[in-house]
Amino acid sequence: MTSITVQSKRHDEVIDITDQLATAAASMRDGVCLAFLEHTTCALTILTNEDGIAEDLVTVLRDLVPQATDYVHDSADHVRAHVLSALVGPSVSVPVRAGRLALGRYQRVVLLEFEGPRERTVSLTPPA
Repeated sequence: MTSITVQSKRHDEVIDITDQLATAAASMRDGVCLAFLEHTTCALTILTNEDGIAEDLVTVLRDLVPQATDYVHDSADHVRAHVLSALVGPSVSVPVRAGRLALGRYQRVVLLEFEGPRERTVSLTPPA
């Protein structure tokens, strides 16, 4: 297993990690690359690389989980990031064919930061 490190710069941010995953996949054969976050206040997903979609996704997610003060968790600011992370999820699986990520033409793997800026670790499990 290997990992990559991602440094976010803003509280809410979408960071494209496709190229880092592609570099890791270059030494792999056919199989599946599982990318898993070791954190509970960010998430991984696959988006189109069209202009504005990342910003739109962050806007929709913010609207889904309001910044309330009456959460049971000990920190109202912190719970929102946990809920957003749980809704999106901590991992993505991408097929690998001959050392290349088998993503669609417009697909990109992104890290969604909900409580930055922070350093994040993405563990990668390559195919055997």
